[in-house]
Amino acid sequence: MEMKRVLIPVDGTERSMHSLDFIKGIFPKDSVHITLMNVKELVFINGMAVAEELKDAQEIGQQILNKAAERMQGYSISTYFTFGYAGDEILKKAKEDKTNVIIMTKSTKSALIRMIGSTTTHVVKGAKCVVMIVPE
Repeated sequence: MEMKRVLIPVDGTERSMHSLDFIKGIFPKDSVHITLMNVKELVFINGMAVAEELKDAQEIGQQILNKAAERMQGYSISTYFTFGYAGDEILKKAKEDKTNVIIMTKSTKSALIRMIGSTTTHVVKGAKCVVMIVPE
């Protein structure tokens, strides 16, 4: 039986880490390969990204991924960090990896922001695979 490919975007919040606990309850360790993903949006100053800020953001992103990977000991895990718009980058990675399931948590943003659009909504609308939304 081929392992399912699961993509889990994490941002370091306890809410996003909740999806890791969720997956433990539905997928046995030997049935999935999990890619943990962290995306940082680029901040530009006068049209240029500041090198030190990029380095710091990447280090923080890697720390988030390492913490998430520790929670998933015993599972087949890979980590992926990138810069960009989270929704687009998640969809791109899911397509590249031929992901079977994307697991995300609900937004923590206000109702107005959710109405305008959120990363989760963007992924649900654009994904070519199953997207599971984990409640709080």
